[in-house]
Amino acid sequence: MILKNWIYKTYYVIILFSIILSSCSTNENDLFKESVKTKIPNDITKLFIEKGNTNSNKVILYSNGGPEHILDTKYFDELSFSEFHEVYVHQSNTYNQTILNNGYLTFERAIEENEISVEILHRVAKYFNNQGKEVYIVGHSFGAILIPSLIATKPPIAKKYLLMAGRLDFPDLVWKGFRDQQGYNFIDGILPTKQFLDNTVNDIERKRYYARMKLQAGFGKNRYTQLLQNKDLTNVIYAYGEKDEAVGSLTKEETSFLKAKNANVYVVPNGTHGSMIDFPHRESLKKLLFKQ
Repeated sequence: MILKNWIYKTYYVIILFSIILSSCSTNENDLFKESVKTKIPNDITKLFIEKGNTNSNKVILYSNGGPEHILDTKYFDELSFSEFHEVYVHQSNTYNQTILNNGYLTFERAIEENEISVEILHRVAKYFNNQGKEVYIVGHSFGAILIPSLIATKPPIAKKYLLMAGRLDFPDLVWKGFRDQQGYNFIDGILPTKQFLDNTVNDIERKRYYARMKLQAGFGKNRYTQLLQNKDLTNVIYAYGEKDEAVGSLTKEETSFLKAKNANVYVVPNGTHGSMIDFPHRESLKKLLFKQ
């Protein structure tokens, strides 16, 4: 139950009043100084970590939720894709850990770093395409609001995409709140409700929390129903829970848009942020993803 544990351990801890952070090597004197902009290395292999069956012709590129400062290579274990070549792809915030560890990030820089994350995913996908592998891209939460930017701004790069617990158009109230250091969750997956940090959270943790929110807002501002208007989404599977407390349920307008663009929309009735990885949904999504 790796993904579900992450959701209840990380989402509720971060969003509902507290933050648990891994220890890091950041020098205290560097805190609250703007980090250096991420530079993508020429060596593409530095941008991902492999596991599973590396001999498989099918490669699964994972885009994790968060955003976090460490690349968790167990995040998607519950999907049980180990028979395939699994690749955990870095985001700018995991490749360049100072983005979150320094505890200072402007909204403008967050947008730039998000664009770099999209470029990283594109380069890794191209790398495996050039090896003759079938590329599948899977994202959850933060990863599922990153991938539509890839689809919108880059040439077709994957055989199929599986997006879970994301949004196409976040309410302005929510993404602007995150930009301005005000958190929200969604009661019953519908009603945006303010959330506040506990008074026990120290200043360092608070700054890092706000840096995460800037990255989330940087993607949340995107209106994907507009950015994807000219895209055929036949190879997209979009799974969501009706009562997603973290990002909210997809609206009728969002699901109608996806269906009009030929995406396969998979709804989990009364489902929450991680319900799509429960039985039997994960098995159903696996069949849809690899259906020829």
